[in-house]
Amino acid sequence: MKLLGSPGSPYVRKVRIVLAEKRINYEFIIDRPSNPDSRVAQYNPLGKIPVLVRDDGRTVYDSVVIVEYLEGLVPEPRLIPASFEDRIEVKRWEALGDGIADATVLVSHDLRETEAQRKPAAWYAKQRQKIQRGLAAMERDLGTRDFCHGGSFSLADIAAGFALGYLDHVLSDTDWRAEHPALKKRFERLAVRESFVVSKPAV
Repeated sequence: MKLLGSPGSPYVRKVRIVLAEKRINYEFIIDRPSNPDSRVAQYNPLGKIPVLVRDDGRTVYDSVVIVEYLEGLVPEPRLIPASFEDRIEVKRWEALGDGIADATVLVSHDLRETEAQRKPAAWYAKQRQKIQRGLAAMERDLGTRDFCHGGSFSLADIAAGFALGYLDHVLSDTDWRAEHPALKKRFERLAVRESFVVSKPAV
């Protein structure tokens, strides 16, 4: 099995964390769609990462579908609960993590532009508000629990961890820890977990 993507992509990291938790062997092929010689579009017609290339040559994309595939491929350890209500709650956490990452990607990419080409201040404020609302929802739902949902590590914890890690990586001026002490505590434990350590992008 091969995984195509960039180490800095939050969505690629989410999949790599799941692969590490499941102890699934794979080849990580670094390929950025922005590169002129990128092969990503050959495997995903949308030209987006991550892309999982199965041993039979078939491909799976995007990160949400890849995670579902890996959960079915190697059922244990279970990261998505079997019961309907718990499953939906964990998937909602994934949606929050993806949404925070979406807004963070947009802001970080636009900041690379020249001053004249950047979006207006109102656009930045809108993206920052999405991030803040997403973090506030995570903080509220986590409360005093040890895990983001239920009594064990799950995709909900992965969702919070990869989103917070990406914020630290590309928008380090966002002081989310001051306003979200429960998330801060949870992230400190996640950051030293093996799957998070091996998937952490280089600075």
